Amino acid sequence: MGKTTDEIEADIDNTRQDLKSNLQELETRVKAATDWRGYFRKHSGSMLAVAFGGGVLLSSMVGKRARSEPMGAAAATAAATGLSPAKHEALKGWDTITSALVGAATTKFKGVLSDVVPGFAEHLEKVDDARSDKSVH
Repeated sequence: MGKTTDEIEADIDNTRQDLKSNLQELETRVKAATDWRGYFRKHSGSMLAVAFGGGVLLSSMVGKRARSEPMGAAAATAAATGLSPAKHEALKGWDTITSALVGAATTKFKGVLSDVVPGFAEHLEKVDDARSDKSVH
């Protein structure tokens, strides 16, 4: 025969507790993956090397751009925005850094979710394939 209402309630309570513990574990993993301070404590040398390398790369990109543009082009763009050329270049650099950090954080978050949520990577791949098919047509 079927289960009694007490057994069904006990099963529901057990399932609820399992879901609660899974959500707490997911929250803990997401917090650990996005905690840059903890990562810095563990890998301070690597973080400093990456920061230094990023600074060198950024300075070489900005230096080349400033040399390759005609003198009037940067000044004209800055004047159109109401900023000094130096501030304009600094804001462009900041936008580039912000975009790179957001991209890196998104990639890391996708990786964490793929590890924690079963089937997430496959679903994400299907969505990406559907988007690329739409953009081609």
